[in-house]
Amino acid sequence: MKRIVFCLMALVMWAWTASAQAQVPSVFTVVFATSGDGFLNVRDQPSMKGQVVEKLWMLMHGLGNGVLVESGPKWSKVRVNGVTGWVYNKYLDSQTWYDGNGTTQLVAAIDDMPIYRDNYVDEEDLLLFTTVKKGMVMADQYDTWKEYYVLKTAHDFLFIKMTDAEVIKK
Repeated sequence: MKRIVFCLMALVMWAWTASAQAQVPSVFTVVFATSGDGFLNVRDQPSMKGQVVEKLWMLMHGLGNGVLVESGPKWSKVRVNGVTGWVYNKYLDSQTWYDGNGTTQLVAAIDDMPIYRDNYVDEEDLLLFTTVKKGMVMADQYDTWKEYYVLKTAHDFLFIKMTDAEVIKK
């Protein structure tokens, strides 16, 4: 009887783990504000009555400063500077890093994989932009620079350490 219970528990844990992994987004999307005042309030709930917990700015040097977590009809969940909250979609835009047209995919190989950005003061010293979960597809078009894979924005770049990501042939 104990063996059956153990096997059932193992099966449930496996199914739960597989379900959780299936929910990992397959696209890395950078978000930014398009409002006239240059930013969007990030709120603790999807309502104008929600408390402001962070700000999402317009494009900075061609790069958004937040990451899309979940998209909805009126409000979207975003992560900015390690804070997760909600922004009103009317003033939100995005850049998606995977379009599916290439022959390879750049995939996160470690949990909470860091992605870096330029710091505009010291070209050699990159700043942490965000982290993504293992298995996230970041791009199918990228370059290399030193020990990094480089994702291109309008005119800036995101950097991923080669030891943190994996290139998978389709």
